[in-house]
Amino acid sequence: MFPVEMERLELSKTDIDRMLSEVEKENLLFARKDLLDTLTFPSSIVGRKEKAMELVRLIAGYKKGHVVPFISVYGRSGAGKSTVVRFVCENLDDALCCFVNLRRAKTVFGCANLILGEMGEPSLKSAQGINVAVEKIQGAIESLSKGKRLFVLVLDEFDVLFYDKRGKPSDFIYKLLVMEEKLREKGVLSCIIVISNNVMADYEVDDRVRSRMGSTEVFFPAYTKKDVLEILRERAAKAFSAPVDPAVLEYCAEKSSEEHGDARRAIDLLRVAAEIASFKEEKLANVHVDAATDQLQKDRVNLALSSASYHLKLACAALARITYLTGEAWHSTSVIYAQYCKIIRKDTRPLTYRRVSELLTELDNTGLVVSQTSSRGRHGYGTQYKLNISPEIVGSACFPDWWKNVVQKKKEHERKEDEKNNIFMPAGKSHFGGLGRLLDTLEDESWKDFVGLDA
Repeated sequence: MFPVEMERLELSKTDIDRMLSEVEKENLLFARKDLLDTLTFPSSIVGRKEKAMELVRLIAGYKKGHVVPFISVYGRSGAGKSTVVRFVCENLDDALCCFVNLRRAKTVFGCANLILGEMGEPSLKSAQGINVAVEKIQGAIESLSKGKRLFVLVLDEFDVLFYDKRGKPSDFIYKLLVMEEKLREKGVLSCIIVISNNVMADYEVDDRVRSRMGSTEVFFPAYTKKDVLEILRERAAKAFSAPVDPAVLEYCAEKSSEEHGDARRAIDLLRVAAEIASFKEEKLANVHVDAATDQLQKDRVNLALSSASYHLKLACAALARITYLTGEAWHSTSVIYAQYCKIIRKDTRPLTYRRVSELLTELDNTGLVVSQTSSRGRHGYGTQYKLNISPEIVGSACFPDWWKNVVQKKKEHERKEDEKNNIFMPAGKSHFGGLGRLLDTLEDESWKDFVGLDA
């Protein structure tokens, strides 16, 4: 045998220096790119003065010896909830705030350990139990709050707590509320602020817990176009080396407010658009915002679904399928569940209706879908879901080969419909008489069966 010569791929320091030089040229458009990072905490809050005032009113009673023990802050992703809560709490006199993001936790006990970690305490082993964890949290609050008149425990991404059914999230909340009472008896005023995408009434919480929690809520609506535009103007003024065309900022704000009203995603959109324009050595324009929209949609879908379970992808694909095939945006939980059962593998047991409903809530939390609750008359209230991203992107990201078949089926159906429409015949007639009408009927029923609609 003859030795095979492998092509040598050499990479030298000179190559790296050249790459760095090219990237620096691409970043000439930016003066302070960090200001277009969604993790950068803003120096001022735009469009949320009323919400900040609501929070201050609820918390300020601590100066007179009273404080609301439990405050629920809820609203869509990117509505400024976490930013405003943090900003208010960190600017309170004689108060200490502990901000905990629960997103990394998978269990109730994991949430307790995250709280301890933020307070500088070591993690506990699950065998020690949740009671010990709550005692440790209480001890840490007593220690940290010395010299302070109020301790605020902020639990962001509070929705995560309810994914762990076996961990009894309702009991954990109850123990935290009892802990607050014990702290008050010791002269320590405390307040728990929970931040989530949904109102607390949407979660399964025991009546005894609801009674102690009270009903103190602050709702954050999605940002308006005016708010998003003001946020983008403020960031752009310092982030770019040259003034940005106001029309581009307005276009960016308009796209963001129409699709989601999410300030973080609006900032991301502006940054990616600028990166695309800089790479092409062009002036930032609307065309770059359009290109950035497509890129971010694909990135968001891939990120959200990269670690998703088979059933979560299936629920997402079910919504994408019915949306794509019918052309209708909003679909009820029952319709999506019917689609889910239709497309699941034959050798796989479907999840229950209730569990798929929970998966749809998870998808809502990722921002891939949005939900709305509406009255169905005497049938009560029902939730409907709509994709935030085109079904083509979602479907191909979930199951690429399967989605190609869905697309092909729809194209075939549309071709046949076009052929029928191009033959001008009186209503109810057919070129092939009774046989033709029978074939048309069979074709319609076949398509309804494929889509999953009632014949």
